[in-house]
Amino acid sequence: MHEPRLSEALPELLREGLLTPEQAERIKARYQTGSEQAGNRQLLVFAILGSLLVGLGIILIIAHNWDDLSRPLRTLLAFAPVLLGQVLVWYTLRHKPTVTGWREGSAVLLACGLCACVALISQIYHISGELSGYLLTCSLLMVPLLYIPGSYVVSLGYLAMVTWYGTLARVDHWNSGELPWPALLLLAGAVPFYLQRARTQGGSIGFWWLSLFMALALGSVAQLFYRDWSALHMVAMVALAAAYTLVPWLHSDRTLRTWPWVLVGASTQLCIFFAFSFREVWREMMEEMDRGIGEDAIPLTLVLATGAAIYAITAQRRRILERWPYPEGFLLFVVAFVVALVSPAAAAILMNLALLGMGVVTVRHGIEQGSLKRMNLGLAVLSLTILMRFFDTDLSFVLRGLVFIGIGAGFLYMNLRLVRQRQRHGNTH
Repeated sequence: MHEPRLSEALPELLREGLLTPEQAERIKARYQTGSEQAGNRQLLVFAILGSLLVGLGIILIIAHNWDDLSRPLRTLLAFAPVLLGQVLVWYTLRHKPTVTGWREGSAVLLACGLCACVALISQIYHISGELSGYLLTCSLLMVPLLYIPGSYVVSLGYLAMVTWYGTLARVDHWNSGELPWPALLLLAGAVPFYLQRARTQGGSIGFWWLSLFMALALGSVAQLFYRDWSALHMVAMVALAAAYTLVPWLHSDRTLRTWPWVLVGASTQLCIFFAFSFREVWREMMEEMDRGIGEDAIPLTLVLATGAAIYAITAQRRRILERWPYPEGFLLFVVAFVVALVSPAAAAILMNLALLGMGVVTVRHGIEQGSLKRMNLGLAVLSLTILMRFFDTDLSFVLRGLVFIGIGAGFLYMNLRLVRQRQRHGNTH
């Protein structure tokens, strides 16, 4: 049966008296806004893709005839994409300052032009160097584009480039002990941009992605200042992960899309807990403790203090185990670390109990909130904790098969129960 469009249905509803003129206008404005937003998103995607294709096309055309050109001409052509990008940015700021597609597209073209120009100038004049130096130079040149014109896509590329640079700089100079301090300063340069976007566009999908890349970049760079690894280093990582999961309590605006911080922190904490549910992992890490922490004392103290301070600040705004159990996971890991100083086996048992407790709490939250995703996450934690014990226990295949059947049946039962519960509530309301 043909269903009428909104434009056809509204006049009929008005004639029948089912809607007032004011209600019809509000409905019409609501769906017009939705269609405009969809059009703006499509324009943004095509603007970014178009800018990338134009930039790549220019580079390919120049590269085809590169060897036949003189050095001055090659130098001029190397700067051509940069000049084109700057002209487009100027035009955007002058004539299209509120159009997202123009802002993102011009900034992406200029960023690609800058990266290509640095590479071409190095090749023309035979300037030698490492990849980390190239990434550092490009990152420095891209900093202004975060603010003028201000681009989400460029900011994501910038954060990825800074993380890549920091990792390469640390790995390439591991024996010399050189630390990637410029990476930390470059991340600090993106913080004002992040805070400005949080105030003005904190509920947008662009800010969601910016939060994800910022969380990954900060977490990765923070690990580059250690010279060794021991159980205490893992305590610091769990502290940082717990601080990530507390970010939503650091601001009062509940519409701010800071969920990626929780996602990164919770994933990191669960991975560490699963790894340390094995006794051998604790034993090997505690052996590293005998060598001392040496020069890592300062970064370890800073990370641990940050995690503890954020937990203390947010303790006045949240209840224990509210929404998710990961902040309290930091305290459980500290207890397990202290126990491991005496008995690594007992610490592994505590980790398994902690995982089971976190799974139960997550399942309970999912049932209370009617969330299938959260409940299944808790069931996955419980199931994986049980399944991982297959690797350090000698169980028969029959018993293992029964465990698999029990876990599968549990998943089916809990999902059916929650679906029926949601249906009953829906019928009640």
